[in-house]
Amino acid sequence: MNHLEFHLDVGPAAQFPLARDAVFSWALQDLAGVVVRPSRRVVEGQIVALRLNPAWPTSPRRLRGRDLLVTVGACIVSEVIDEADRAGFTYRTLPGHLENGEETFLVSADAEGRLAASITADSVPGRPLLKAAGPITTASQMMMAKRYTSGLKKLLARYAEIPRAPAAQPRR
Repeated sequence: MNHLEFHLDVGPAAQFPLARDAVFSWALQDLAGVVVRPSRRVVEGQIVALRLNPAWPTSPRRLRGRDLLVTVGACIVSEVIDEADRAGFTYRTLPGHLENGEETFLVSADAEGRLAASITADSVPGRPLLKAAGPITTASQMMMAKRYTSGLKKLLARYAEIPRAPAAQPRR
């Protein structure tokens, strides 16, 4: 059994609403080169197909009008966490996925005013060839966790740089 826990401070807690939206809209996956279909908002019981863009961070290559993506497999969202200071979800792999297990994506605001992103997973390789490559699968999971969280951190940093319009002044 592979167990992964990855945590990263991604910015000030004031950005929690944006991070929450990024988690529930599959932006974490998109920013890491994982294509999720259908990509509608996360809900419990939702089944999604995952494909990996091997050309990430550039756009996928195309052939005959189709994106060239690597099929990873399907997952079902088994839990949604949506609280005042924590938001995220867990999905469990379905038969045919490259891994057998579950993964949790969570953002949380702490008492010190910081925002953290956490990725946790428990899994075993789902294919004989992947079982033979044991340490590589563990390293791949860690690499993807870093891609998810660093993508979120970059998104939040870009959002913080956008100039805001001054608040409207009341008329006298």
